[in-house]
Amino acid sequence: MSAITLTAGLIQREIVPHDPAGNLFSTLETMQRLVEQEVDLICLSELWLTGMINPTDAESSNVVSTIDGPTVDALRDFCRTAGIYLSAGTIALKEKDGLKNSALIIDPSGEIALKYDKVHLFAPMGEDRVYEPGDSLEAVDINGVGVGVIVCYDLRFPSMSRTLARAGVEVILVPAMWPDARIYPWETLLRARAMENQVYVVGINGLCNQNGVYIPGHSMFVGPHGDALNQPEMRESVIVRKLDISKLRKLRSEICYLDEEVEISDVNWHAKVNESGG
Repeated sequence: MSAITLTAGLIQREIVPHDPAGNLFSTLETMQRLVEQEVDLICLSELWLTGMINPTDAESSNVVSTIDGPTVDALRDFCRTAGIYLSAGTIALKEKDGLKNSALIIDPSGEIALKYDKVHLFAPMGEDRVYEPGDSLEAVDINGVGVGVIVCYDLRFPSMSRTLARAGVEVILVPAMWPDARIYPWETLLRARAMENQVYVVGINGLCNQNGVYIPGHSMFVGPHGDALNQPEMRESVIVRKLDISKLRKLRSEICYLDEEVEISDVNWHAKVNESGG
């Protein structure tokens, strides 16, 4: 029996804030080079098209997209022509009920196979004043491999990844705009989510300097043992890795604790510090 693999390529490129046309053109060029490397799946970062959306900046509101607009159409056309899957990072999408920070996966026929709206919005950077949160998790089958998506701040909430893994997801994609000031937690959490859920994790971080916040790249492929499969870099880069799904499934068949967790929600206190600190 031949090994089951999924070859993924991630694109870490400089994001020019408020320049969707320029970012789209540059990204499509890079994507074409990845197609020549015969990858199954191309992965982009969070908000790769526009950079961060500022609720007090009028210019920000002029760069958002729609699900049936020209940007998404261009990505769908690319996938259809190249015959490839694309995890289009996230795009700020204007919908009837407000703006969503939406992750899209587009299949080789150009159809939108998955749309995930970011659930956990990062209030210190004003996301809760810009976007409406999502309320569900999404997964898709890519060439027989279960693939799910969470976005940036979602990474800090272990139940998100555990729920995906229990549902059969084997690869979790994490498009992000994770700042340099907290890059150690980024790497640590990517490793932890992979190890504790016996999955591959692909963290695709942005690369830009916007509003005094430096987003440094540091994108990573992480194996199911929490092992880094590449050396993270803080410059424009394209990284390709072949994920051995057969090896992952063998690991799960030998020792799998995903379904053995006992969920306990209550804590029985036997001695408790009083309010006075005594």
